[in-house]
Amino acid sequence: MELDEKWIRDHLPKESRNDPIDVFGGLYLDGLKVMSIGERGDPDRVFYEAKDESDLRWWQLDHICHYVGKAESLSKTWRWYRDHAKDGQFYYVEHIHYDYDAIEDNRLYGFERYLRNIRYAFSDDYFRKKVTEYTGLMNRWFLSPHWGYDYENLCFIEISHSREYTSDFDKSEEIKDNNIVSVID
Repeated sequence: MELDEKWIRDHLPKESRNDPIDVFGGLYLDGLKVMSIGERGDPDRVFYEAKDESDLRWWQLDHICHYVGKAESLSKTWRWYRDHAKDGQFYYVEHIHYDYDAIEDNRLYGFERYLRNIRYAFSDDYFRKKVTEYTGLMNRWFLSPHWGYDYENLCFIEISHSREYTSDFDKSEEIKDNNIVSVID
């Protein structure tokens, strides 16, 4: 896909400006339409239709922001890690000492990275809209909100001790006493 590489790199945070930005595999441009290559004989389809060249550049930058930069906080310890599933239930390993009082959620680091990246170049309204959207995604499996967003430190924070629920068909919270396999630390 054709990119205005200089413009895009100028709008990325300094620490990400040299990262690879060729993240559009399976997509190509047809004028102002971003097309997705059809899968297994299906026809190609419109993935995004830009209003003008500027809109296309901003869309490309937003897309690239998902992939550039380092995911921070990978050294944080989660209270519970899913160990295995048995008889339709998850079993967990519990840490006594932890940074996050929740079940491990690998999405957190990528979401934080994306939001830090868009904070650099996009408007405050757009940034806040995306924070609301991604906070909603982080809270998807909680009956009451567990995650909030720290706008000063650009990271998610825990705002409650609520627990994830099992499924849309079973609203009971995960981590039942008989689910813990071992406690470590």
